Amino acid sequence: LMMLVDHFCLRHFLPKISLLQAILPKSLKPSTGGLHGPKIAYHEYLVPGPNVDRSLLTAKQTEWLDLILNTDTIEKKDIKSKSVLSKLIYSDYIRINKVEKRRYKDNEIIPEQLHLLTEDQQKVVHEFIDSKDTIFLLEGVTGSGKTEVYIALAETYIKNKKTVMIIVPEIALTPLMVHYFSRRFKDQVAILHSDLTDAEKYDEYRRIVQGKATIVVGARSAVFAPLNHIGLIVIDEEHVETYKQDQAPYYHAREVAIWRGHYHQAKVVLGSATPSLESKARADKGVYHHLRLPKRINEKNNPKMQIIDMGHTDNLYPKSSMFSHQLVKQIGEKLKAKEQTILLVNRRGYAASLMCRSCRHVFTCPQCEIPLSFHQAQQSLKCHYCDYQVYTPKTCPECQSHQLMKQGFGSDRVEEEVSKLFPDARLLRLDSDVAKVRLNATRVLSSFTNQEADILIGTQMIAKGHDFPNVTLVGVVLADLGLTLPHYRSSERTFQLISQAVGRTGRGSKDGQAIIQTYMPNHFAITTGSQQDFQKFYLQEMHQRKITQYPPYTYLALVELSSNQQTLLADTSHQLSTLLHDNMHDLASIIGPNIPYPEKKGPLYRRRILIKYKEFDKIYPIIKNVVDIFLIKSSVKFSINFDPYDI
Repeated sequence: LMMLVDHFCLRHFLPKISLLQAILPKSLKPSTGGLHGPKIAYHEYLVPGPNVDRSLLTAKQTEWLDLILNTDTIEKKDIKSKSVLSKLIYSDYIRINKVEKRRYKDNEIIPEQLHLLTEDQQKVVHEFIDSKDTIFLLEGVTGSGKTEVYIALAETYIKNKKTVMIIVPEIALTPLMVHYFSRRFKDQVAILHSDLTDAEKYDEYRRIVQGKATIVVGARSAVFAPLNHIGLIVIDEEHVETYKQDQAPYYHAREVAIWRGHYHQAKVVLGSATPSLESKARADKGVYHHLRLPKRINEKNNPKMQIIDMGHTDNLYPKSSMFSHQLVKQIGEKLKAKEQTILLVNRRGYAASLMCRSCRHVFTCPQCEIPLSFHQAQQSLKCHYCDYQVYTPKTCPECQSHQLMKQGFGSDRVEEEVSKLFPDARLLRLDSDVAKVRLNATRVLSSFTNQEADILIGTQMIAKGHDFPNVTLVGVVLADLGLTLPHYRSSERTFQLISQAVGRTGRGSKDGQAIIQTYMPNHFAITTGSQQDFQKFYLQEMHQRKITQYPPYTYLALVELSSNQQTLLADTSHQLSTLLHDNMHDLASIIGPNIPYPEKKGPLYRRRILIKYKEFDKIYPIIKNVVDIFLIKSSVKFSINFDPYDI
């Protein structure tokens, strides 16, 4: 593990302590905070001692001794007479056997035998095991049974005395994967993700170190788990952006997994229905071994698709501008049939912004200077960049008008609108606001799986990896929301979101249906996403990337400078850009310095310089020299992020 930490800190210009602070449980962190972290907890079981002479015991003490000795399993805490117990322990009639306690509590798991694999799944498993390659892309349509393939492969490696690592993109997905693996492997499974308490995380980490767990399931940072003898590493839903940490310490879980696979001579599986363009391109070139699951299990039909053009007023439902006739009708029919619906809206909050009707003043964050989002439940305005929050004012600060208008909508607003249209429907919502409370995401997903709600409303958190057999309708409320962002990945993100969302319906015995509402019905990301036609999207998007020379045709490095002194920041960023230009020549393209959106993050102004390059080994020494020069400027903070997702 320390070799891994050294490797990444050297490559990414990170202080070692920053990575250790990010990956270690609180009790093991290299800081004073670790001294106050949780300690080992024990069960204190009472067991017979060597003393058998009862002549010195009172009748009461003898009664308690017989009770303890005749009880199969009894803990010290269960004995009410502490004085008698102390005497029995002191006189060596009873001894305490300490057994380390595991504080993580999972729901009761019913062991399950290995399922019979389909012909396609068997083919993939045999091809994987027989191959001498080490990195595999498993491209399988939603509902094709990738998880069963992971379990079958894990079974093989566990039998061969190897350990297994399963990494998932969201905390909300971890309990589901834990459940699948625990049914097969019982207490061999350890869990690592940020929703655990400090005590639970400490226990799980120690179980891994001690070799008590042979399988680790967790979110992004679990890829650093201290496993030895690794045979298999799985990155599920490998395309998801949350695998990339775009705040220091910077790393991508896929990159860490591949490095660990090389070090341990293990095999790495990257699984997805909609692979990242980088992984797909490497598979096409033969760098990764390409495995395919082209059909849903049991030959289930793909969902029936309908794209609704919200630009045509005839499609709008009269009582709600955010829903179409078609979607409202289908939700009503699913409610009558006792079937479930998922509604996806990729923006949290109630409204995108608050504006004064009279003077057009928009309420903005005083630090980041971007529009604040309105949240209905708290009656507050929030900044989704720096978490600034304030109660919603009653009047405009510019003209004192009371005519304040909410613009746009988010998951809060969709929930309110659905409750008005379908007052008898049982609703659940899941977005990052709900998930802030520990275990809330797990509770919501569990309730929906148990059919305790009719409609689940949420952001992209509900589009990935979940299996709801009774869901027969998915509605994407505003599919083109991400396409308006000026980002080279906007089409890819939109395609993946739609395709993954469509894949949540029709996974049980009933056929599924998906309705995509959009103002851009002819955009190729929306048409191919609704059809789950990854190959067609891939070819068109790769053509665009080649023209603009973005990944996978180049690599990126993002240099960010920040300071509370705007003039100093501007001068320093121009000096840095000039220095990079002068030293890199034809090795890279230097773009910037640019002003990012938002320009301010908290009290700091920001500038960014983007480096496009093709050979890391050639630009690394140049960047290292530049880093050494600019790190001495204490008034300007400096960071460099390789392969950034947010540019």
